[in-house]
Formats: sequence, structure tokens, C-alpha cells
Amino acid sequence: MKKRVNLISLCTIITMLLQLSCSPKDKKDEAAKMEMSDAKTTEPTQTEIMPFEGVDQSVKTQINGFLSDYLTLNQALIEDSQDGAKVAGKKLSETVNKFDMSKLAGEQMDFYHTQQAKLTKSLQGISESADIEETRLELAIISESMYALVKAYHPNESELYYQFCPMAKNGDGASWLSNTKEIINPYMGQRMLACGRTQETLN
Repeated sequence: MKKRVNLISLCTIITMLLQLSCSPKDKKDEAAKMEMSDAKTTEPTQTEIMPFEGVDQSVKTQINGFLSDYLTLNQALIEDSQDGAKVAGKKLSETVNKFDMSKLAGEQMDFYHTQQAKLTKSLQGISESADIEETRLELAIISESMYALVKAYHPNESELYYQFCPMAKNGDGASWLSNTKEIINPYMGQRMLACGRTQETLN
């Protein structure tokens, strides 16, 4: 009985912490509060990605171009703009398609091909998406690939923040990259901009 009481208390504490970390802007938004309490509290398990040595500067420059377009896509979703997200997604797709792989070989080439395939598929998904929530589901996959590319090729000259929202993907949770430490959530948009936490700082 004592173990059962302790378990109930632990669940109550976890639920309260989740509610505090993802409070909706409007305290009266009861629907948002109910969704929040249903969201999973576990952090996603990240596969360790080791950075490559000897990455050519042209590769880093091009992946920085990916990052620029990716952050524009995030901003459109922060603003709840499906049209803006489609335009940004198209631009990122064009940038990915122009990538010059001549400076890649071996493991660097294989790793890039894997992430490129994921990006291409999800960016196509954005171009065909019927609404903004479908676009946000594709963003989750794009964000995983962008994180992998940044970790592996280390193109960034300034800090990036890998951030996590437990409310995204209908409570399954999803992550994204940001160039600001402040939480500005592209999955929840104007509804709950500050929902989330920083998982990792990429220097």
C-alpha cells in the first residue's frame, strides 16, 4: 500500500512539473491544459552522433545554408503561417537539391545520403500538406536530420540550441533546432510559444 501511495505521489509531481514547463499563454485555455496533462513526460533517447574530422569548409558552408532555410521554416510555423511554411520548405528543398557532394567521401558521404533522403521526403510532405499540423509533423523529421547534420559536420559558427516540446506530435513530443536560447516553439505556434526546454547546446 505504501509503495502504491508513493507511486501516486510521484505521478502527481511529474504532472505538476509538466504543467509548469508548458503553461499556455492564456490561463483560461482549459483545452490546452488538458492536453498538457496527457503529454508524455519522458525525453526522447538521442542516438550519439560523433562529429567527423576533416570536414571540408565548402560542406560546412552549404549545410549552414540548410540551417538558414530551416530557421525560416521554423519562423513561419511560429507565426502559424502555413503559406509561409510551404514557401520556406520549397526554398530549403531547392538548397538541399543544389548541395555539391564532391567534397564528401566514405562515411561522410554515406551519412549525408541518409539525412538527405529524410529531408527530401519530409520536404515533399510539406509541399503536399493540407494543413499546418501536417506540416509540423514533417518538421519533426526534418529537425532530426538537421540535428544530425549539425552534430556530424559542425557547420555552425555560433551556438545552436536543440529544444524539446512534450506537447508536439499529439503528445509524443518532438525536438527542433533554434539559434536563440529562449523557447519559441514552432510546433505549438502562437498557442503556446514558450512550451518546451533546451536539451542540448551545440557550440
